Amino acid sequence: MGRTSNSVLAVNQKQTQVEKYPILMLMFALCTMLFACKDEDSALDPETKALVQTLELELEPLSEDPISWTDEQLQFLDPVSDRAIIGLGEATHGTAEFFKAKHRMLRYLVEHHNYKVFAIEADFGESLFINEAVQNSDKSQIENLMKTKMHFWTWTTEEVRDLLYWMCDYNVGKSENEKVRYWGVDCQFNTYHPDMVKNFLAEVNVSFFHFAEAVLDEAKSGAANQFSGYSKDGFDNLLGRIDALRDSVMKYQADIIDASSERRYQLNLQLINVTRQTSEVTYYAQKTTTKNYRDQYMAENVGWLHEYFAGAGIVLWAHNYHISHGYYGGAMGYRLKTDFPGDYFALGFLFSKGFFTAMTRSGNQNLGLDTQDLKANPKSGSMNDLMSRANSDVFTVSISDLQKHNEWTTAFSKGIEYFQVGAVYNNKPTDYYFGFDPDYFEQLIYFDHTTAAVQLK
Repeated sequence: MGRTSNSVLAVNQKQTQVEKYPILMLMFALCTMLFACKDEDSALDPETKALVQTLELELEPLSEDPISWTDEQLQFLDPVSDRAIIGLGEATHGTAEFFKAKHRMLRYLVEHHNYKVFAIEADFGESLFINEAVQNSDKSQIENLMKTKMHFWTWTTEEVRDLLYWMCDYNVGKSENEKVRYWGVDCQFNTYHPDMVKNFLAEVNVSFFHFAEAVLDEAKSGAANQFSGYSKDGFDNLLGRIDALRDSVMKYQADIIDASSERRYQLNLQLINVTRQTSEVTYYAQKTTTKNYRDQYMAENVGWLHEYFAGAGIVLWAHNYHISHGYYGGAMGYRLKTDFPGDYFALGFLFSKGFFTAMTRSGNQNLGLDTQDLKANPKSGSMNDLMSRANSDVFTVSISDLQKHNEWTTAFSKGIEYFQVGAVYNNKPTDYYFGFDPDYFEQLIYFDHTTAAVQLK
């Protein structure tokens, strides 16, 4: 063997010191990090530094793994646990941490505050298949139902599957009134609604079945083709016939209930409503209109759930945009805040860097679903930038607590921005910053780094 070089001896000597004095080395590392942070903070302009300092005063740190959040960490939900509806947002449709956080919060609200309805930005009809498995605690059916019945890639993930598994487990041995339920509130497809109504009306043997069949078949085929070729008059005629069908069902309410039940009657009346909603959403998606039909009807469907389940607490899962209080052309959350004054709570999610799933967008083309990697630092002065400078990598903070500080009210009034992505992403982060209004949300949860939701194979 050759001689050992001085450099190698030095490395070996340092390794021995680390093994012998691990506490000293840890203290040295912590001090190095501390001084580095102080140097970084000292370079900030006074306004930004004050915003970060008061943010740190008000935030509540959370564990990095949301599933491991303790009941004590989730006590920030206790003051709003009397609200009829708690909206939980997401800054992307494909972030594992957002999904896991909402899973954990649902569990807490169910177990400690008796919430019984989980509503999601998913198709109304498809959810009936999944809810049946949840009610029967049949975990063996969940993954196949997700793959074959769900319309959106956003929810066909391991994280949502695990949430549904938990719901199945929770319902074991529970009475009907004690069970937690899974329900979609969206209205973009007429894949299932018309056939469900047809099957029901055939079963109860209504005299107007042939009329119902013709109307429902047209609503299904028309929506499948985005009502291409329909004039405005032709489409309005279809809506009129759907309304006539609903009126006929209501006219024969007593007979239909006698042949089925009050609950099934109410559900199928709502399925007719959703068939109409979906027809309008689909038709006007191809037109220029300022009316946000989809959010209006999602809010109405949440209201229907509230009545159908006799005021049971609802945990609502949707994108930040949809659950926000902001007007945004009539966002669902804005309508819920109006329809349920003082009884709706909106919690948004933010992040700064990491991975998420979204459709890749290039020019005017979608190139397919992929894992996106956000590497760029947040836009200077944005909510994300300020939160990335906090000492905690994961935390929650109340907007009203931030508004106690003049520097935050000033930042809000100046039009501070925040980052969020929908279903598509063009790899240009600056395109996804929007003005932040403190009225949008009452609470925020922030993750410094995220991972992509895992698609079911």
